[in-house]
Amino acid sequence: MSKIPEVMDELKSFLDKICPLTDEEWKKTNSAFQSRHITKGAFFVESGKTCKKIGFIKEGLFRLFYRVNGEEKTMLFFQENQIFADYFSFLTQTPSIRPIEALEDSTIYTLSHEKLQELYEFSPNWQKIGRFLSEYAYIYAVERSNRLLHDDSDTRYITFLQETPALLQRVPQHLIASYLNMAPETLSRVKKRVHKKHPALFQSIHQPSSGNPLNFLI
Repeated sequence: MSKIPEVMDELKSFLDKICPLTDEEWKKTNSAFQSRHITKGAFFVESGKTCKKIGFIKEGLFRLFYRVNGEEKTMLFFQENQIFADYFSFLTQTPSIRPIEALEDSTIYTLSHEKLQELYEFSPNWQKIGRFLSEYAYIYAVERSNRLLHDDSDTRYITFLQETPALLQRVPQHLIASYLNMAPETLSRVKKRVHKKHPALFQSIHQPSSGNPLNFLI
């Protein structure tokens, strides 16, 4: 068996957890992805432009957000070993209203919409991967929506800590507050309040999925 180029080891490990590829399928996959470096503050997708690629994060951190009346609302964070995109724009090939910004200098692997269709045609296993990622994206979207509707601010914060504790040190507090749908000053009060109580007292409508390596966030 030929050795997988070291630069793609993380991606291969990610895909193998979903559906292992044959040597021939991996050779085709390896040639379809491209490596890219994005500096902090630059955009993977800009507002008004079509998301033509999905990405896999080797190193780095991104946020997806939208603007309402001039105010930015952070919707999602993406970190290492996650597939990311403005999935709606990518699937429909229409202009994005949800830009994706690098919060750190980042190294990613990208796959174009055209190349993904070629992989689907070439490999039934890639069709399984695509179906899995699409289904997981839907599940996550429903969980996120339900939590914003049903969980109180304390529970949303506790769930954030349980699922992505490292982001507390990597993401500016005002962006975390925006992601949790609260004002920065509210987040400050929440943090002081919840750390005096046991996390088990806060029951989310959906149980946290801490450390899931297959997170595909739309």
